[in-house]
Amino acid sequence: MELTQNSDSVTLAQPKLIKKGLELLGLEDCKPVLTPLSPGVKLMTPSEKEKKEFESLKINYRSHTGLLNFLACRTRPDLAPAVSMLSSFNNNPGIKQWQQVLHVWKYLRGTMELKLTLRPDSSASCKNVKYFTDATWADDLESRLSRSGSICFWKSCPVAWNSKKQNNIALSSTEAELNALSDGVQESQWITYLIEELWKEKLEPSEFNVDNQGLLEKIKNFGSNSKTKHLDIKMKWLRELKDNNQINVRLIPSEEMVADALTKASNANSLKRLQERCFLVLFSPT
Repeated sequence: MELTQNSDSVTLAQPKLIKKGLELLGLEDCKPVLTPLSPGVKLMTPSEKEKKEFESLKINYRSHTGLLNFLACRTRPDLAPAVSMLSSFNNNPGIKQWQQVLHVWKYLRGTMELKLTLRPDSSASCKNVKYFTDATWADDLESRLSRSGSICFWKSCPVAWNSKKQNNIALSSTEAELNALSDGVQESQWITYLIEELWKEKLEPSEFNVDNQGLLEKIKNFGSNSKTKHLDIKMKWLRELKDNNQINVRLIPSEEMVADALTKASNANSLKRLQERCFLVLFSPT
């Protein structure tokens, strides 16, 4: 890993690993693409024909997704959803999955200069951890499971992120967003404890940013009935934390949702929001 310490920031990057992956695939001079996955792509269990077509290439699929996972977990949060989706086919890849693996490496070819940038902001507004949580709804065409995405910032620095398929089928978009939020709250608790232990400072209530109006209303005033009883425990737990001033849940416009790019094969505009916050790069308006 390449670590560079400046007067006001630290940058982390893995250019050697990216170059190694490109060389293994013969993509050193390929034409770059703008997003890790083809925008809106839906990957499904490959047919026998698709599996045989990939098998004829004699390629170790898992080794290439493994390299991508090493990048996504350490310095490239923008790869998280792509790696999560593609790795789910490690035991059963087809030609379409492989085409998307190549797509990710072509994206890396054009974004090799991006570095995870940690530039702490010590202002009064940065005395807590700030989360962005988001979710798709039933977007997996085979299982109808939703996908959660979240990213945590402390002093404006990205410190944790993930993209994962939810464990249970959500019956509404609000339920899918609830699952993402509750997972983020659980993660924030140990991150808060860790920061307080290492830095010896007491943090203010964690801030959670969501873009679902219905979710915020239900946290404030949720009444259980026969159709929503299965949500009752999570809602009351979140409300208790909110009432005890342990968390603060804010509604933000969808255009400001940084975690949107962690939930799906996003377009370039959604991806730019994540890149600007994690790599501190600025893009000219289009």
